[in-house]
Amino acid sequence: MQIKEFRDLAISALALALAFGIALSGGLRAFQQPGSLLQVAGMAFLAVSTSFILHELAHRLIARNSGYFAEYAMWPAGLAIALGSSLLGFIFAAPGAVVIRHNPGTVTTPEQHRRNIGMISIAGPVTNIILAMVFLILNNVYPILLFYLGAFINTWLAIFNLLPFGPLDGAKIFWWSKTAWGAAIAIAGLLYLAQGYLF
Repeated sequence: MQIKEFRDLAISALALALAFGIALSGGLRAFQQPGSLLQVAGMAFLAVSTSFILHELAHRLIARNSGYFAEYAMWPAGLAIALGSSLLGFIFAAPGAVVIRHNPGTVTTPEQHRRNIGMISIAGPVTNIILAMVFLILNNVYPILLFYLGAFINTWLAIFNLLPFGPLDGAKIFWWSKTAWGAAIAIAGLLYLAQGYLF
């Protein structure tokens, strides 16, 4: 991993953790109790370290295994939007993305390319779904803030990224396979319902 990519991932994770900490602490009201905000943001950072970073690394791994150049790059405007929306008590986050390009010499048919992009795109949300299940089980066995936030953040990232719009993963998955998209969003939705008490 290059220094720039590591830096972009670290900055994005820190910004997202702060945004989740603010939103989950009541938006602007969070600053009335800075001690509580720091605690929630600290736990959110641990949860984000698994959810967001592993999400992006899953994209990167599948892309590289498929013969593409892949590297994470943050989007400063997206981080600003995440922090700004958190002040209102919710998160709209597009912190960055894994940039994917053909490597010289890599030849694929249009069908292969569409499948590859679909598989690369679904890797992130599937990672979040698996992690959400693990955190949900852990939280049911031993309920603590870290497991609570781990289940919440992973479920939120899975559902948000599966929306079939614009540059989100869901649009590329839907373009590749409506069946795969439908199965992924259904499982993420069931996780949401299973965690109803979290929301």
